[in-house]
Amino acid sequence: MRISLLNKIIYGFILCVSCSSLKNLDPSRNIKVLNEKKLLDSIKAHEIYPQWMKIRGNVSVKINDDGEQEMEINLRSKIDSAVWINISKFKKKIFRTLLKKDSIKMTIEYPDKIFFDGPTKNFINLTGISLSYNLIEELINGGSYLRYVDHKFKLQFLENNYHLQTHFPKKTKKITNKKASKNTTYIYESWIDPINYYCNRINIIYPENNSEINIYYNNWKKFSIYNLPTNIQLIISNNDIEYFISMNFKSIKLDQPQKFPFIRTFKDYKSFQENE
Repeated sequence: MRISLLNKIIYGFILCVSCSSLKNLDPSRNIKVLNEKKLLDSIKAHEIYPQWMKIRGNVSVKINDDGEQEMEINLRSKIDSAVWINISKFKKKIFRTLLKKDSIKMTIEYPDKIFFDGPTKNFINLTGISLSYNLIEELINGGSYLRYVDHKFKLQFLENNYHLQTHFPKKTKKITNKKASKNTTYIYESWIDPINYYCNRINIIYPENNSEINIYYNNWKKFSIYNLPTNIQLIISNNDIEYFISMNFKSIKLDQPQKFPFIRTFKDYKSFQENE
């Protein structure tokens, strides 16, 4: 049941998660090479998030070798508080969720009407999905997720980007092959633009369940004092399945208070437990 339910949830949701030497500089770009501390300070200084967001756009999803599905996505958020996501097709609601720091509300309309309303830890135990509010908030803001990484970094200049990683490739291979002596919760790496300090890409591996997330931020635009990507691509994979998601944002409104509409009762829905 966990596999079937997991597919339904992820399908609904994503239709909507020490310093080494620097080299390979592109001489055509005016790049000032920073050490690790100055680089991290510069990234954090440029990652300024709006208090409120309202986003409208399209999302395309491909699961393994199946054909792509095109749908509409609406996002609303209040920083450090809530993220609301609504997925629809031809104006018919398919999926809606309200994520908070410690709780989740979720309804899925197709193929069955099911809901979840409770603590995040219960959702994780029930579904096996490690859903992180912080990662979702970073995602819609084009964030690097660095503020939540508690490892020391290895720094190099790679493909005209600063490349930050918590583990070298040999160590990563040892961990993912289950040959490491200590447990590792995650393996993180990111690619940062050396001029604007945008995050271009994030890769996070979760060795415990052999899952991996790749995030690509594209088409950055300036909105008042904020820099935001207008195209976000994700690849979410494990041993059994791979999801490719591409979100294109048509409208972005910032710092305007939002409401997060959600149904008050679930009498027409089955709970996740009943759907097991």
